[in-house]
Amino acid sequence: MIRYVVTAALRDRLIIGLCFLLIMAVSLSIFMGSAALTEQDRFVAVFAAGSIRMLNVFGLVLFIVFFIRRSFETRDIEFMLSRPIGRIQLVLSFAAGFSILAVFMGLISGACVLALSPHLFSSGHVLWTLSLIVENILMVNVALFFSMILTSAASCAFATLGFYVLSRMMSQILGIIDSGKELVNIEALETVMQMISSVMPRLDLMAQTSWIVYGPDPQISYGFVLAQGALYAFLILCAALIDMWRRQF
Repeated sequence: MIRYVVTAALRDRLIIGLCFLLIMAVSLSIFMGSAALTEQDRFVAVFAAGSIRMLNVFGLVLFIVFFIRRSFETRDIEFMLSRPIGRIQLVLSFAAGFSILAVFMGLISGACVLALSPHLFSSGHVLWTLSLIVENILMVNVALFFSMILTSAASCAFATLGFYVLSRMMSQILGIIDSGKELVNIEALETVMQMISSVMPRLDLMAQTSWIVYGPDPQISYGFVLAQGALYAFLILCAALIDMWRRQF
């Protein structure tokens, strides 16, 4: 089953398409960096890292969403379950296959940023690559979960990307609340946002482009990145397993 997922990604030209987009992002970063008056190498590295991070998430999410929904519509899922494989094994195989793609794209992305500015290589670059891989793994599991519970590919994509955007905006939301400024007159809204922030992953603290130039934040360690990714990936995968177990075909 894992080989089936990887083969489907190769058949749909996912790897080739994402690598082409990475080349375009790197080329655009070099072009934009040439306009900078000072520290062109740092500008290129930061601009490329930010755009590559977004391309990883969007590319992997769209592939997974349309792959899962197509599998349901063509009854490939039912055919797989008719063979000697359980529902739990099926979901775990999908998650493992998608995670392999996420790790591969994270490593390729880290190599692209390193090739742009090898003299800036430091522990910040290593932490950025690791956190990008963890973020990719987390988002592919989120895309798998929404693809299982929603019937429309567009709804799955919007829900997954909305989850990603909200996770990336947590620091801004909490900053507005902590500043004490009453931008709205509904105090309950602040309470709701604080409750949401307590259960959402803090993707705003991962894969920060500033690490490539200034090094990693002392408050963010490898353990934090790995623990957060493992915890939320486990919870989301459990939710997908529960939905698949209770699903009626």
